Amino acid sequence: MEAAVQVGDVLIRREDSGEWSVVKVLAVDSWPDGAPLLHCLMYRATAEPPTPATVPSLEVLAYHAPLRPTAFRGDWSVLGSSPVIQGDLIGFHEYLKRVDFQRYLEATGQDLETVLTRANSHYAAGGELTLLRRYREAIDEYTRATDLFPLFHEAIDRRGFNYMHLGDYRRALDDFDHSLHLNPDGEAAWFASGECLLRLGDLAEAEEVFATGALDSTQYRDRHEQYLARVRELRAEQSPPTAPCA
Repeated sequence: MEAAVQVGDVLIRREDSGEWSVVKVLAVDSWPDGAPLLHCLMYRATAEPPTPATVPSLEVLAYHAPLRPTAFRGDWSVLGSSPVIQGDLIGFHEYLKRVDFQRYLEATGQDLETVLTRANSHYAAGGELTLLRRYREAIDEYTRATDLFPLFHEAIDRRGFNYMHLGDYRRALDDFDHSLHLNPDGEAAWFASGECLLRLGDLAEAEEVFATGALDSTQYRDRHEQYLARVRELRAEQSPPTAPCA
């Protein structure tokens, strides 16, 4: 297919299996290298040749797939074009929420202040539940907060602490790593990630975290130093004994 792809185009191709692949273009952007970026809705392959009338009833395989136009070289053809409706955009909007929150708000017609108010309400509820030691319920509230506002690293931290209360250090570590991706200067998340690594037995990585914190932390330097000493003791205990010299 050589023609330029347009928003709303429905692209089809017959596979070697005899089934038909069907893709709808939802939006067109640019990759960092300047090449076109096609945001696509992918339907599950169908045995019957698709028609403009049957495409909307096909089962969705992926609500969002970012593709280059080169993905449609060869036997792909344009079946037709149809308006992009709200139901088509579920995956695209979720993508925008994660990578371009302002554009997500504009695309969905939402107000930032309203969204933040709702997210903060769940955040506050999570704090109250944590005080009551209702950790799983608190996790649910913090998750609701981050679903509304994915950049809410404070809520991600709090959810991680609740996972720690439950002894689920792997999930806690995942949260702290994600929080640090959003907010690299998060000292609480950095220290907590080291504690999770320690609890999980990843002593070498834990030592790196605490050694860095012992040098750089402004809030938790003493604790980093204490944990660093403890980790080094544990690593020394695990080291095989040195054979005596002859």
